[in-house]
Amino acid sequence: MTTGENSDSVVETVESLRLELARCRRRLEDCRQHSVHLADEAVMDMTERKIVEEALRETKAALEFTLRSGKIGDWDLDLAADTSRRSLRHDQCFGYDEPIPEADWGITEFIQHLHPDDRAGVEAKLRAAIADSVDWASEFRAIWPDGSVHWLDARGSIYRTADGRPARMLGTVMDITDRKHGEEGLRASEQLSRGQVDALKSTLDALATEPSPERLVGHILRIITTEFGAHSCSVWRRDGAGELIGLAYAFEDGRLVLHTDPRFAGLDRWLPMAEMWPWPEFFRVGKPSLIADIRTVPAFALRDRLLPMGIVTVLLVPMSITGRLEGAIGLRFTELRTFRAEDLELAQALANQAMLMIQFARLTTQSRNAAVIDERNRMARDMHDTLAQGFTGVIVQLEAAEDAASRGLPDEAAHHSVRARDLARDSLKEARRSVHALRPQSLDDIGLGDALASLFKKMTQGTRLTPSFVVLGQPRPLPLDWEDNLFRIGQEILTNTIRHANASRLTARLMFAPDEVSFDVLDDGCGFDPSHTGKGYGLLGIKERVQAMDGQLTVRSAPGDGTAIVVTLPAEDLGKF
Repeated sequence: MTTGENSDSVVETVESLRLELARCRRRLEDCRQHSVHLADEAVMDMTERKIVEEALRETKAALEFTLRSGKIGDWDLDLAADTSRRSLRHDQCFGYDEPIPEADWGITEFIQHLHPDDRAGVEAKLRAAIADSVDWASEFRAIWPDGSVHWLDARGSIYRTADGRPARMLGTVMDITDRKHGEEGLRASEQLSRGQVDALKSTLDALATEPSPERLVGHILRIITTEFGAHSCSVWRRDGAGELIGLAYAFEDGRLVLHTDPRFAGLDRWLPMAEMWPWPEFFRVGKPSLIADIRTVPAFALRDRLLPMGIVTVLLVPMSITGRLEGAIGLRFTELRTFRAEDLELAQALANQAMLMIQFARLTTQSRNAAVIDERNRMARDMHDTLAQGFTGVIVQLEAAEDAASRGLPDEAAHHSVRARDLARDSLKEARRSVHALRPQSLDDIGLGDALASLFKKMTQGTRLTPSFVVLGQPRPLPLDWEDNLFRIGQEILTNTIRHANASRLTARLMFAPDEVSFDVLDDGCGFDPSHTGKGYGLLGIKERVQAMDGQLTVRSAPGDGTAIVVTLPAEDLGKF
C-alpha cells in the first residue's frame, strides 16, 4: 500500500471511530433521560447504561490507539462558542510542544496559523461546510512558530445533538510534508526528463532536414545554450596528435561564430594541453567539469575575455569519438550555477550530438559526393531509430508516472520514472555508438531474436499495448548489417504503433525458412492509407533499409483496419555471408 493510500485508510478509520463514539454518546444521553422519566425501569436502564459506557470506553481506546499509531491529531470545535478541544498531537502538527490554550483556538485563530496564500481559500471552504452542515476536508500549508512551512491534511464531520441540531465539528489533522515534498520532487524530475526529450528530438529533426552542415552545428549549440540558460558557449577541438587544444566555434549573440571571426583577433587559438589548466585534469577524468567561479581559480585561456562579458561559471562537457576524448564544449553563465546529475547527463548527451554535427560538417567540407550523402542518411536513420523510438518509450512512461502521481500512487509513479530513466540511458548509449557506426549494443550481447523480444517488452511497459513476439524455424546467422537493419525496422514499427496506431495488440514474427527470412508485424490499430504517408521519416527509412538488403517490403493497411508490415529477405544472399 502506498503512503497516500495508507494515510487515507488511517483517516477513514479515525472518522469511522469518531462516528461510533458520537453514536455511543447519544445512546448514553438517551439512557440518562430515560432513567429520569421512567424510574420503574431503573434496573433495565442501569444495565443498558453500563453496556453503553463499556462500548464507549472500548471505542475511545480504539480511537486513541489509531490516532497515536498514525500520528494524527484530533480536535472538537464547538460551533456555537467558536472554541475547541484538541489533543497534544493536534497542536504538535502546528509546531507547538505544549498544548495551546483553548481560548486561542477558534476558527479565526486557526486560520492565522496558515500560510498567507492559503488562508482565504481554507476559511471560505470551512465556513461553507459549517453553514451547510456537511463534511470538510482540505490540504494547506501551516507556518510554525519557528517560521518553517509544513503541509497538513485536515478533515472534519458535523456532530448533531439528539434533536438533529449541528452542535460541533469533530475532525483530524496530520502532517503530510514528506509526501508533498516527494510529489514535488517527482514533478521536477518529470519536467527535466521532458526537457531532455524535447532537446534531443529537436536535434534529430534538424539532422534529418537541415541541408547546411554549419547550420546544424549552430542549431545544436543554440539548443545547448538555451536549454541550460547559458550566456554563450564555445567548442574546443583536440589536434591530430592530441597535444594541443584549439578553439573551433563559439555561439555568442545568438549566432555561430567561427574561430576566424575578428572578435578572436590576437587570441592564441591553440593551447598546449599538458600545461594549460584545466585541460590536463579534464581530459584525464573524461567527465563534465564545473568551474564554479572563474574569478577564484588559476588563470586559463580566454578568462581575460570572459570576465568583461560578466561570465562567472563555466561548465566543461567532453566530446568523444570511439571512446577517445576529442574536445569539449564550454557553457558560460553570468551567475553562479550548480548542476544536478540529471543536468550533467543531458549536457553530455547534447555534447555527443554536437560532436556528431561537427564530424558531419567536417565530412561535408571535405567532400560533397554521394558517399557523404549516404553517410548523412545513415546517421539520420540511426539517430532517428535510437532517439525517436527510445524517447517515445520515455514519454509513455512519464505520462504513466504523471497519471499515477495524480491518483496519489507515488510508488507506482516512481517505478514508471525508473523505467523512463532506464530507457533514456539505453537510447543515449545507442546514440553514442551511432557516431562510429557500430551495431546496437543489444545485438552484440544477446543476438537478434532476444534483442527484438527485449525491445518489444521494454518499450511497451506501462502502455495499453500488449505485444507478442516469436521466432519460428531454425535460427541461423545473418549478415551483421541485416541484423542491424531488422532490429531498427522493428524499433521503428513499434514506435509508430505506440505513437499513432492506438492499438491494443501487436504480433511480431521472425521466421527462418529454407528459401527466405521474413519479419512481419501486425497490429489491431486505427490503420492508415499507405499511399498517403505524410512527411514522416520512418517508412522511408524502412524502405531504404529493406532495399539495402535486396529485400521486399509489403505494407497492408486501411483506415480502421489495422496494419501489417512484412519484410522478406532472399535466402540466396545468405550464401555470400
